[in-house]
Amino acid sequence: MRKIFVSLVSIALLVGFLSGCIETEETETKNKLPKAIFSVPINTDVNSEIEFTDSSTDKDGTISEWYWDFGDGTNSTDQNPTHTYSLNGTYTVKLTITDNEGAEDTEEIDLLITLMDIVETAAYSGFDTLANALTAANLVTTLQGEGPFTVFAPTNESFAALNQTWLTNLINNITNLTKVLTYHVLLAEVIAADITDGLEALTVEGTNITFAIDGSNVTINNVANITQTDIECSNGYIHVIDAVLVPESVEGP
Repeated sequence: MRKIFVSLVSIALLVGFLSGCIETEETETKNKLPKAIFSVPINTDVNSEIEFTDSSTDKDGTISEWYWDFGDGTNSTDQNPTHTYSLNGTYTVKLTITDNEGAEDTEEIDLLITLMDIVETAAYSGFDTLANALTAANLVTTLQGEGPFTVFAPTNESFAALNQTWLTNLINNITNLTKVLTYHVLLAEVIAADITDGLEALTVEGTNITFAIDGSNVTINNVANITQTDIECSNGYIHVIDAVLVPESVEGP
């Protein structure tokens, strides 16, 4: 019986030892496998350049391939790529890494892309003169409010076409500058489909602008043509115009 007991103990010890070896081997193998990890910045607005940062791990440092799927039909094989989304929404971003031995791992996150507000969109889209004028008139905070707003945004060329002495005087006269800028703003959400021939709309300045439609051409006050419509923002819409609108309360250039 003693021999049998010793044998059983020996077998149990051997099994335990082998199990430990197997677990150790499995743990070491698991630790050698690559682990896909990445991060994104807080700013994830439409049309903003988003930096994706790879921080994947591999025990032997042998990660050889990175494959990014940005969830909008585009991809990259850079380790730390940048990407810009043109539409708001939720996108599933996936990173797949591969080591030198062909082992793979994938990490994915749902990334919410949000719209920029009217001021941010204007600045990003190249309306530099308008953005500077809004700053000078202390209207930035207002147009970053909840809204909704509709802004008819003159291009830089529209401001450049004005008498520059008049424009300089306007910028130095906050009262008149505010009147001109708010004459381009509606305190309502108006998209292109809402505009009809002869429509009058009350501006934040306090007086109306009038729309006219001739075929595919839409004008405001018979002065400015609408050249681009329905730029969606988080608090309203921007429509691009090719001339600066001046209310009757301000002497024109």
